[in-house]
This record gives sequence, C-alpha cells and structure tokens, in this order.
Amino acid sequence: MKKSNINNLFGSIGFGFPENIDELNEFDNTFENYQFEADKSKIDPKKIFSDVKKSNIKITKNDYHKRTVLAAEIVLNLHSERTLGHLKLQKIMYLCQNTIDMNLHTNFLKQAMGPYDPHLMRSIDKQFKDHKWFCYQTDEFPKYRLMERAGGHKDWFEKYFSNQLSEINFIIEKFRGATTDQVEIVATIFACWKDIKENKEILSDELIIKKFYAWHKNKDKYSRDRIIKAISWMTQENIYPI
Repeated sequence: MKKSNINNLFGSIGFGFPENIDELNEFDNTFENYQFEADKSKIDPKKIFSDVKKSNIKITKNDYHKRTVLAAEIVLNLHSERTLGHLKLQKIMYLCQNTIDMNLHTNFLKQAMGPYDPHLMRSIDKQFKDHKWFCYQTDEFPKYRLMERAGGHKDWFEKYFSNQLSEINFIIEKFRGATTDQVEIVATIFACWKDIKENKEILSDELIIKKFYAWHKNKDKYSRDRIIKAISWMTQENIYPI
C-alpha cells in the first residue's frame, strides 16, 4: 500500500502520522507524557478497518475545517472564562456533536476524564494558529489568546451550521460558567446514557450511575448525589442522547 493511502486510511479514523522530521519532533513533544487510557476491551481493530472499508468515506480538508470552525465559535464566546481549556472545549464539542447530531470528524475515546480525542486538540490548536484566530497558552490566562484575525471564522460558521445556530448557542451558554469537573461529569453521563441506548438496555438512573463509576477508577471522586443531580439537570435541559 502506498504511503499516501496509508495516511489517508489512518487519518479517516482519527490518527495522523508525522511525515517529516519536524512533524516527528512535534509529535514526540506533544505526546511525551501522554498515557493511553482507552478501554482496550472495546477496541476491535478488524471491525474498525472493516467499517472504514464499508463506509468508503473520504475525509476532506473541509471536514477538518468544519470542526475547527465549531471550536472557534466556542472559544470566541468563552475565551475569557477561567475554566476554558482543552478539556472543557472538547467536552462542549462532544456535547454539540451528539445532542445536535452533527456530522463531525472526531474520534472520542474512553479516557479517564471522559470522552476525549487527543488528536483533535493538537489539530485544532495548530489550525487556530495558522488562521491567526487564537493561540493556546498552557501556563497563562486566558488559555486562548485572541490573535489579529479572531472572529474570522464567523462566515464559515454560519455557512456550515446555518440550521443549528440556536442549538449550538444553547449548549455554549449552558456551560459558560461550568467548572471543568461539571462538564466532565455531564459528558461522561451522556456517553454512558448513549451506550445504554445503543446496546438497547433498559434505561434507568441506576444503570447510568453504574456505568459512570465503571468508566474509570478516577470517577470515584464524584459522589452519587452529584451524579443524580447531574442526570436530573440534563433531563430538565434536554441534554441527553437523541
């Protein structure tokens, strides 16, 4: 198989591979302390490649641009919030994609902090900087510094999401003042809820709570009462799997 075909294949399922020494160094620096915590029992390589082959979906630059534009809209609205960082941004993107049923190219895995796509943030931060929209600052506040072309995504945003503007704004505003922990809890509950529906199990608060604690050992830090309140709030606000 040619190199270009290999890159296209793996890119289509959320993996990008360095193609030169600069990209290799950047990759090593980015993932130096990264620990893979996906649920390996849920990963079936044969099924992944079979699904890719069957779908015959060609991922284009437009697909990547669309998710970057959504992220830009979220950051533009929330960049002054002290809690906005990689985790909160990605959780809001996850909730937008799944509550509004968007067709975005993402690869959310089962991580300790909830559904997370480690490749996504690296790509978005690079695109932000290339477009001169935002610059991510690891040890500063705000995390996302406005650059000279901040807001330049607006025309694209209104084009891509013309039928979903109010729904996206609803999600952004609902989590404006939310802490990182609060967004993590909601996104994890959402993923557990979604798993129940996809597996055609009988939905109940008890089953959601059971799956929440089974997600990762770190979830024990959240009290049962806090999870129940989050489920109740999500039900009231209609933030749950379609």
